[in-house]
Amino acid sequence: MATDLALLFESLVLPLAQPSGDNFSAIPIPGFETHRLAKDVSGAPCLLLRQPAGATRPAPIRLQNLLVAYDVPCTITFPSGAKEQESFTILRCSDADPRLFAHFLKIVSPVVAALGAMPTSAAVRQAISGLVQLFQALTAPAKKSIQGVWAELFLIRNSSNPMVLTSAWHRLRDEHFDFVAGPERLEVKSSSNRRREHYFSLAQLSSTRLSRVVIASVFVERVGGGFSLRRLFEEVRSQVVDNPALAVQFDSSFYAALGTGWADVMDESFDWELAEESLAFFDAELVPRVANPVPPTVTDVRFRSDLSGVTPIRHHELRAAGVLFPAATPAGKI
Repeated sequence: MATDLALLFESLVLPLAQPSGDNFSAIPIPGFETHRLAKDVSGAPCLLLRQPAGATRPAPIRLQNLLVAYDVPCTITFPSGAKEQESFTILRCSDADPRLFAHFLKIVSPVVAALGAMPTSAAVRQAISGLVQLFQALTAPAKKSIQGVWAELFLIRNSSNPMVLTSAWHRLRDEHFDFVAGPERLEVKSSSNRRREHYFSLAQLSSTRLSRVVIASVFVERVGGGFSLRRLFEEVRSQVVDNPALAVQFDSSFYAALGTGWADVMDESFDWELAEESLAFFDAELVPRVANPVPPTVTDVRFRSDLSGVTPIRHHELRAAGVLFPAATPAGKI
């Protein structure tokens, strides 16, 4: 979506409180004029979605940062002073911290584009279900370290085809691998001590006859004035924003990885040049490991392995190995 919803939201005045009903200052969303970007009487941003007449009315949803109410009669005041009384499905940012408002608008922007001007009830319910999962992730514990998330986004941003990598990034929450596309699996391992010693689960190194696993190893060190997670997030997201469904998937994966602490780590910075120089790919079959198969009564085997003696895969070999692996090779590298 080309329209900057945050800038549009700032242009809205605070609506007057009324004794009853939902009152908003609002404006039609450019390109999707059946929907409204709105400000409620508390100053919070809201998305008002129009649905077909007779649409089902599920129960309201109340989360820490998101309120959803279906088919609600609304009184809207436009910037021109004109009034509108209509029923909408309301998505409201319920957090009192204004710092979340711009992020809420960034998150819902591709949702509007994906839904289109006249979405079906089923499409709205599916979109809201995805948003509910995303906002629940904002209040859940982190699933990955900031170092690990930065390394994975670095791989996407540094790749020759960021779109392919983004579409393969954590599509399934319980997946063993960071990137999956068909039979190709790519796992990113980062090190902060400049040694290629990484922790693995045995499952990550156990490819099947029909699949192949590649390990991307990269050195990631904190450095003042380096490449921040915020910048990395914004640059990767800008590459997929024209694909609304992919942007929604990217947002969901990002916030699920960082959880409740996402706002505290966005300005953490790391050494881009070191990461770029150290990036290397390895065939998982060659990674030193414990003996396999293990006894059937032993599960969840994890260990630390040193890759310094393993020969990396050459970039031209990766480029001849499917779809995901060629896409992961650095742009401009031979």
